[in-house]
Amino acid sequence: MAVFTHVSDDDARAYLRAYDIGDLIHLEGIEEGVSNTNFKVETTSGLYALTLFESATPWDDLPWFMDYTLYLDRKGYPAPGPALKRDGSSLGEINGKPCALIRWLPGRWPRNPDVRHAASAGEYLARLHLVGGDFPQIRGNSMGIDMWPNLIARCDPAAAGSPRALAILEDFRQELALLQQEWPQDLPKGAIHADYFTDNVLMNEDGQVTGVIDYYYACTDFYAYDLAVALNAWGFTPGGQPMPEMIHAFAAAYNVLRPLSEAEVAALPLFARGSAMRFTLTRLYDLLNHDPSWVVKPKDPEAFYRRLDYHRTVQGGDAYF
Repeated sequence: MAVFTHVSDDDARAYLRAYDIGDLIHLEGIEEGVSNTNFKVETTSGLYALTLFESATPWDDLPWFMDYTLYLDRKGYPAPGPALKRDGSSLGEINGKPCALIRWLPGRWPRNPDVRHAASAGEYLARLHLVGGDFPQIRGNSMGIDMWPNLIARCDPAAAGSPRALAILEDFRQELALLQQEWPQDLPKGAIHADYFTDNVLMNEDGQVTGVIDYYYACTDFYAYDLAVALNAWGFTPGGQPMPEMIHAFAAAYNVLRPLSEAEVAALPLFARGSAMRFTLTRLYDLLNHDPSWVVKPKDPEAFYRRLDYHRTVQGGDAYF
């Protein structure tokens, strides 16, 4: 459930007065997502998504996110650009929470993706990197390799009673030492999505991308790292078993539109290991610190730990194509 902060019809009407988008017809909570509060908003001018940003999203970074998605939207990429108020601003506040009204995109995310979906998604990740390549603003990766030692340290206190968690964290200390030693420093970079999972890519019934949503981990980092994150998202079963045909379809479609350099291909196994560790750590932290009274159920960290095991066996980035 992704409605953490209540918004009444009267709250929404009061907020919408700052826009030239007509009158409120219907307000409905969206029961997907894990970080922010989301509503589907219908007005006399069309459909929008109203997002209230909860504590998991850095408030100081919200202008960057809005500027980036607006930039993509204006260049024709199917990103949910924010609606602008009469004063030209994109952010506001409802019930003490910063919020934004963004363009509603058609389609739905694929529940059972196949190679057709993977290829379409790979193409649109490449398009994202190309279209946003000259976005001028910089935002560091708040979940990048420099943050992983802190993630391990934050997991430690609650892991004391779990032999399995302790074993994973000990493994990750050794893995991190290797990653830090070999992590590339000079590869093509720019604005990336950093969370290009299946539930953030909307498609029509023909398996073609109609929208890419949820840019709240977007940042400035290596394009090949973003590809590795996406391969971990699209190329494995929910339980973490590899699906080579999905990995190949995604990577090949990406490479057709934005050909990777030899150095980028060589870095893919390392980036895939790093992103698998990153998502294992965040899921492990959520699991170890979960309050049973919370509505949102934590995701299984073991599913991404299995991905790491797979990438450790990969001999060269060409194996992904």
